[in-house]
Amino acid sequence: MAKYLIEDYINDIDKKGLKKTWHSILSKTLEKEFESDLFEIDNYGELYEIGLEHENKINKKEMGKYYTPKDVALLMSEWLEPLDAENVCDVGCGAGNLILAYLELIGKEKAYNLISNGNLYLYDVDEIALGICKYTIAIKYGKELLNKINAKHCDFLSKKVKLPKNSKVISNPPYYKILNIGEDWDVTKVVIDSKELYSSFIEKIIKQSNKSVIITPYSFIGSGKFYSLRQVMNNYNGFVVSFDNVPGNIFNGRKHGIFNSNKGNSVRSAITVVENKDGVNGFRFSPLIRFKTDERAKMLKKKYLESIINDRYQLIDSKKKAYYKCHNELINVLDQWENVSDQKMGNIIGTKDGYEIFVPTTCRYFTVGSKRELNRDGKRVVHVEDKEKYNYVYCMLNSTFAYWYWRLYDGGINCPLTIINSIPIFFNKLTNEQKKEINKIAEEMQNNETKYLTYKMNAGKKQENIKFPIEYRNNINKIFLEALGIKSDVNIFNRVHSSSLFVESEDDNDE
Repeated sequence: MAKYLIEDYINDIDKKGLKKTWHSILSKTLEKEFESDLFEIDNYGELYEIGLEHENKINKKEMGKYYTPKDVALLMSEWLEPLDAENVCDVGCGAGNLILAYLELIGKEKAYNLISNGNLYLYDVDEIALGICKYTIAIKYGKELLNKINAKHCDFLSKKVKLPKNSKVISNPPYYKILNIGEDWDVTKVVIDSKELYSSFIEKIIKQSNKSVIITPYSFIGSGKFYSLRQVMNNYNGFVVSFDNVPGNIFNGRKHGIFNSNKGNSVRSAITVVENKDGVNGFRFSPLIRFKTDERAKMLKKKYLESIINDRYQLIDSKKKAYYKCHNELINVLDQWENVSDQKMGNIIGTKDGYEIFVPTTCRYFTVGSKRELNRDGKRVVHVEDKEKYNYVYCMLNSTFAYWYWRLYDGGINCPLTIINSIPIFFNKLTNEQKKEINKIAEEMQNNETKYLTYKMNAGKKQENIKFPIEYRNNINKIFLEALGIKSDVNIFNRVHSSSLFVESEDDNDE
């Protein structure tokens, strides 16, 4: 079987099915009866995805699987390793990328002892993937360990499934909406409110384990339907590192088995590390990290990422329902902005009557407000009755402040009206001279809107936007910083707009 090729693999799946094919491959590999350049341990996850795609495309989509890249698995393992606990659990282990990275990190002797002492637990609803994970560990660390591995084929959310005491967890749970609540689930408020598997997994993991490292979509940080999860998180502590998906993304591999023309994994993700230190509650946050693909290796370093997490432990309450993702150097600016502001944008804008401002719904690198109605699909219109306040709102939308606020509390595909309405404003703090300057800048920009029109193709259709020269934004930012009593250069905002994590500013970013 030394020449067992991908064609043989596909043929075996057709004849025997995916489960029997993998059982045969794993059993023979364990007994050293099977060799193939293709079927090496490092390839198992990818080969299983290919097989799953071939056998049943829908199944992969419904499970919501996103396989963890090796560099991310190593990073998560580095955060898990120093966390104290007797038992190590991989919840939603899949083919084993995470737990294999952890075992490799701690070294062969420690890994062997952990397994032989019965302290390794694997959980997955996918029986084939679970088997691949279990056998891979035994193939790598000793076939005598096969029956020492606690492999649980289960629905993790079942009440019957409980994590062992004194455990730490590494996990990449399924990312999929809950269509049917299991009859034997513990139906918590998080399950009911979010109707998402990943958030329900987070809740159960942090409640039943001592410590954990979990990678999930980042939407739990700010979205309203995850508020009850954030309330649960108030009782624990740790930190969260969140990642954008443009221009580079964390799940950088090809998606197998999904009816989707987009073959790249594009989820915006977050790694949550639950430390549970004594005497502290809440979580610390990094900014929403945007990085270029060629910066990936430099960025995915434990020491570097920890350096950009601010020191503030955030707690959630009825007045502050979402976490914010703020750069260290901007935390004092955010505090001053929110403290000095005496209104929200929603207090002075409406959806009818008054002067019109058109706002594109997408805002990858900047927000835009325009007097001119843009020829595009994604847009909304807001109204301001007072001319002077209209110019203020116009400048706010074209400043860094509006864009930054969206990045702080959202940062997804679109900028929702709820975010625009909740932007803190300080019109009443501007001096008469500052108001005159704002009026002058706004009117100049409005007169030049046509001059700075840009176009981008999206789904075969040309989308119109405006890209003003950066000088306008800087001039507005300067006035706003002065009005807030902040003595900082406008360059402090450079990283907010940049497409690069390590470049101070870029002027060529598109929508």
